[in-house]
Amino acid sequence: MSDQFVPPRLRTVLKTYQHSATKSLQGPGLTLIHPHKKEIESPESGDEHMSHASPMPPPPAPIILPHPIFTAPDSRTGVLQKTLIEGKLIGSFELGGEMRLCLAQLLNDVLMDFGMDQINRAFDDLRIFCSQCTLEQLQEFKHAKIIPPEVGSCGLITRTNAERLCSELLHQPERPRIIKGSISFKVYHRCFGKCEGICTPEMYSFKQPACIQCLQCEQFFSPQRFVCHVHRKENQTCHWGFNSANWRDYIHASVDEVNRENFEKLLDALKEREREELEYLEVYVREREHLKRKVGSQKQNKK
Repeated sequence: MSDQFVPPRLRTVLKTYQHSATKSLQGPGLTLIHPHKKEIESPESGDEHMSHASPMPPPPAPIILPHPIFTAPDSRTGVLQKTLIEGKLIGSFELGGEMRLCLAQLLNDVLMDFGMDQINRAFDDLRIFCSQCTLEQLQEFKHAKIIPPEVGSCGLITRTNAERLCSELLHQPERPRIIKGSISFKVYHRCFGKCEGICTPEMYSFKQPACIQCLQCEQFFSPQRFVCHVHRKENQTCHWGFNSANWRDYIHASVDEVNRENFEKLLDALKEREREELEYLEVYVREREHLKRKVGSQKQNKK
């Protein structure tokens, strides 16, 4: 191109593009136009020669965004509460109808066995964004000893996204023993994309709750994990208000089941059984947390 005639209008367009590209993240260099080659001037480009001869600054280095990506903090503060995730009580605030969990505590208490590279990949794959907590929320976390006093900022993650993140990283499919002669029926959910499975309620137990087999991958999941299990990639879906503990609101017997009404009652009974067991677990966890705080305060008083 450098040995050929460059029309004045094309030269102007290239120069404009070249000037804006050097101010972008990774625009092209200054090789489109060679100022040392003699070109035919035109009346409309009389003032361009001087600006063309001046050297252009080198393009800036690409901006590397931190992971996970944080959005601006919500102006509301809310009241500090505790949310049970994976058997751990996580500090949280209710904002806009959904709990916002302390990201640092979630990573330290629930996802402590995963490196930041694994967590960042999960954030990217699931398109999860977090918000910064306000100064008031930060002080609330510090006062409750959820985060250390020297921490200068902290992220908040919605419960919906915390559920998705934990499901992605923590829960691998299970293969429990199938009980012969058990009642099984087709179920489905439409959370994060539709998924169908076979539910066998008699396989459920508190320690081994996997009782739903995915029809596509043939792996087994608990009802709470099944509602997070999908095989279709989403296209920038906005998630809000999801709570896997409310799986009964999402899982239904398939419409083509002849005894669908009876199967819905079996799902209700399964949910009630799980509710009673989880209620006992929550009481146990809260009592253990209270005992830990009591022991900690006693040690502090002795000092």
